[in-house]
This record gives sequence, structure tokens and C-alpha cells, in this order.
Amino acid sequence: MEVLIISALSIVLIFLAFILGLHYGSKIKSGEVIEMPNPVKKVQQYKSMKKVEEKLDKEALIEEINLANIDSYDGTELGQQSFPNE
Repeated sequence: MEVLIISALSIVLIFLAFILGLHYGSKIKSGEVIEMPNPVKKVQQYKSMKKVEEKLDKEALIEEINLANIDSYDGTELGQQSFPNE
């Protein structure tokens, strides 16, 4: 059973390599520049986007807590929520 899976996977990968070769070969023949993605830049971009998303989520949480504190204000500290630690 494993032999069938490995052989089928090999055929699919060989076909994929053939198609990619045709694609890039036609680009070379027509004189187009082939740009290969840089995995390091992709990871750095993902990390920076993740930091921005976390910052926006934290700002939204603080804004939500502020609005909830305004709604529940009765002149005392009772019912007030605290902010998350940084």
C-alpha cells in the first residue's frame, strides 16, 4: 500500500515539476525576469504584520474597557475594570 502512495505522489510531483519547467522556460524564452520569492522576507513581513495586529487588538481592548468603565461609572471605583498588563 505504501508503495502505491509513494509512486502516485512521485508521479504528481514529476508532473508538477514538468509544468513549472514549461512555465519558467517560456518566461526565459520571451526575456521576462523570473522573480523567486525570498522566504526570509516573507517571514519578516509575517512577523511585522503579526505585531501590528497584536497592537491593534490591544488598542481595541483598551478602548472597549474605557467605554465599559464610562458606562458603569457611578462616582466610585466599584464596577471599574482594570487594563491588561503590558
